[in-house]
Amino acid sequence: MRINKVIKLNEAYQYPRRRILTMLVIAVVGVFALYYIIIPFFATGGGNADTRPVPGDAALFDPVASYASVLEYAGTGAELVSMEAFYVRSDGTLELTASYSPPPSVDYNFVRKLDKAPANAPPVGAGGSNTDPWYEPIEIRLFQPGQWRHVSSGGTSYTYVNQGMERDKDDPENGLSDPIVPAPVCSLAELWTAALAKDAPADAVAIIKYDADGYTFRISGLSVNLEFGMDCKQRR
Repeated sequence: MRINKVIKLNEAYQYPRRRILTMLVIAVVGVFALYYIIIPFFATGGGNADTRPVPGDAALFDPVASYASVLEYAGTGAELVSMEAFYVRSDGTLELTASYSPPPSVDYNFVRKLDKAPANAPPVGAGGSNTDPWYEPIEIRLFQPGQWRHVSSGGTSYTYVNQGMERDKDDPENGLSDPIVPAPVCSLAELWTAALAKDAPADAVAIIKYDADGYTFRISGLSVNLEFGMDCKQRR
């Protein structure tokens, strides 16, 4: 009788332990699924959005200093066509976390040369010569990290969280509409120094574009319009 009682007591003691262990396992699996499956699924709009964190400090983003990270995100074989930064401060940085509208942002436009024409490309002689190489346009845009956004286009609708840097690929194009340019090397703060010498307000923000024509610097609403060559020297 005593042996049976001991066995029953042991079983009664083991049952809560097994139950607690089972609950712990379920909790761990639940947390894992939440952080690595459920949240990423909804944060990317079911995998429709291609977004990742801003390299460095989003409140002090430097488009030129961060170019290598942006190029890596664009992908292997990507080549720059243009870069445009909206609302650059006099220290050469953007506050991507700013709450005013329209918000500070940076657009990088790349192309990637394809090894062959896409499957749906018209044959040579149809719709143009189609003899030039084909390029895939790639846009990288940086703006307002942490913002929920909704997209509705072509019958597709989804909501996602912008981590701060987004990549979008467009349909391949035959030939180049704009020339490929080398990586930007001119400090935006250096361009601002020239603007300050022209009496630009130090607390203003500028729109700076870089493409095959070099750099253009302007402050909306003011008569501050400067041009610089790729060697960073002011032309106008």
